[in-house]
Amino acid sequence: MSLDEALGMYAEAAQDLASAALAQAAGNLYNCADLCNQVAEKVLQAVYVLRNDARAPYDHDLRALGELVGAPPEILADLALLSPYHPGAFLQGKTVDEADIEVGDTAAELVARTRQIVRWARPIVLAN
Repeated sequence: MSLDEALGMYAEAAQDLASAALAQAAGNLYNCADLCNQVAEKVLQAVYVLRNDARAPYDHDLRALGELVGAPPEILADLALLSPYHPGAFLQGKTVDEADIEVGDTAAELVARTRQIVRWARPIVLAN
């Protein structure tokens, strides 16, 4: 069962990454950042599920989740960059328009870093 669940999570993450790139192109920058955050979480959970046959406890700290699954330092740095874009924290006291402005030019970097996370996890998830 864990392989099926992990593959499903990884596939959802890949779809969300495509949506994040589309959101960036459309100028929906906060949506892009939020999707990148979700992609990272799903990818990490896929790795965890594969290894543990259960979902990892998660409190929206992507870097901590990355440490739990043994992600390398460069991926941990990418995860630390993405962590603040969880809606519960990032949207606090902001409108979506204000959040779009705050994300701004960072959106392209977020998509690039998220792609790196997905690439890192690909052989782990798909090799099984």
